[in-house]
Amino acid sequence: MCNTYEIRPKRGAQGLAQRVSNATAKLASALVRKSDPGVVVRADGRVEIMRWGFHRSFNPAINNARSDKLEDGMWRDAFHEGRCMIPMTLFYKWGPGVGSRNQAHEFDDLEDDYLWAAGIWEENGELGPCYSMVTTASSPLMAPIHDRMPALLLPEEMQESLDGSGGWDFQPFAGPLAVTSCESPLAKRPGRGGHQAELF
Repeated sequence: MCNTYEIRPKRGAQGLAQRVSNATAKLASALVRKSDPGVVVRADGRVEIMRWGFHRSFNPAINNARSDKLEDGMWRDAFHEGRCMIPMTLFYKWGPGVGSRNQAHEFDDLEDDYLWAAGIWEENGELGPCYSMVTTASSPLMAPIHDRMPALLLPEEMQESLDGSGGWDFQPFAGPLAVTSCESPLAKRPGRGGHQAELF
């Protein structure tokens, strides 16, 4: 699962990254949690701000979709008609720490690029466009911390992921990632809208 990430403008960004950077500057906070607005790249190349989390009667913000469940009823339409990418500067996972306490871990790109996660989106009549992040099995780097991680895309996979020409049978991410134990990101920004800390 992924319930917290950051997205920030990048200096010197070009092309798609520049358009993402421009949209990111419009967000009220760089820290994105479920039900918050985040930046999304649609399959047609448009960069939009959407709400993170599909709304359902049993859960108001379903922010993760398992890659092996995308053909199931709840996800099927968005999987076939609403593929997208979710750019992130870094993302957080909580896992084993000292004693019984969970520790926050920060994952970012070693090459100072955006991380691109596969996603799906749908239109909600009341909330507008909403997106969910696709997750897959953890990489060796992630495995000691959590058994699921965002379905991160290598540069050569990005277009195929959007246009449907490539399969979505994601393998653990093989690209460069750095992990650092850190203070909880919730300490950087007080909760808003009734958010509570989620340790997982």
